Amino acid sequence: MDKKKNVVVIDDLGDLLHLLTLSFIDNATVQLIQTSSDIEDVNKTLGLENYFIIVNEEGLKNDITQLVKYLHARNKFTVAPIIVATGKRYELSDDVQKLVPVISVIPKDIEPARLGHHLGNIIDSIESNRNLNALSGLPGNNVIGQKIRDCKADEKDFAVMYIDLDNFKEYNEYYGFYKGDQVLLFLARMLPTVMRECGAETDFVGHVGGDDFIMILQHLNVVKEIGNRIIAHFDAGISNFYEAKDLENGYIETRNRAGQLERINIMSISIIVMYSDEIRSTPVNEVYKRMMLYKKRAKMVRGSVLLKDFN
Repeated sequence: MDKKKNVVVIDDLGDLLHLLTLSFIDNATVQLIQTSSDIEDVNKTLGLENYFIIVNEEGLKNDITQLVKYLHARNKFTVAPIIVATGKRYELSDDVQKLVPVISVIPKDIEPARLGHHLGNIIDSIESNRNLNALSGLPGNNVIGQKIRDCKADEKDFAVMYIDLDNFKEYNEYYGFYKGDQVLLFLARMLPTVMRECGAETDFVGHVGGDDFIMILQHLNVVKEIGNRIIAHFDAGISNFYEAKDLENGYIETRNRAGQLERINIMSISIIVMYSDEIRSTPVNEVYKRMMLYKKRAKMVRGSVLLKDFN
């Protein structure tokens, strides 16, 4: 039996829930769960495993922009996409339409059968893109590998940027996995932001796993700027994840495998870059090995670093 898909309907008015019930009447795998837009009710409902969220724009007591921003900020729901239902003929504000979790806008004045078909297509699309990192919601290794192969097959120049955190393992053990996840989410949200600021629409961000991330850039002239911006944002924001005494010391103290106290510096970020000429002449599985070699060089530098030339 197919696993139930929990579709959360944020709808204070109630008319959208009725329409969706008719739309999914023949779909036994979809479970509709209604909640109000009150934050307390949203929190209780979104404790479930969510498939996606549908927001009734006209049926909300609270502002939709603030609601969607809140949903996006809640780390537990990073992966759950949001669909906005409106009767305004797609005239949502630019602020709402630009928000990352909103993947589609649907009209409310539509026949249930047509709406069911439309939502079915959205579900198929979500299924095809479920190969995401469970924490960050970013594409995982299979997608990353295919993206690199596609870029290799193209004749255009590109760059692959490998991003890794220094001293993350020790931080994770010292502060706990929850705080470690918050650091990863901070980085996972910051990378697409930087990419949108000075990259191209066709650029790509993926999550290899743990504290390793990938960016694929289509324009070589922005590599240095993007790398420097990532470092600047990270170095400015990482202090928010440390206690004051550790920041004042400039390190945390943990015991190594021999049981000896060891001072671990505040986390920094290492970024290495490989260019299309080198990648095209290297098998995909060897690209990763070469990146690991370059990463070792980067980690020999204290503090955050961008290495983009290896001659």
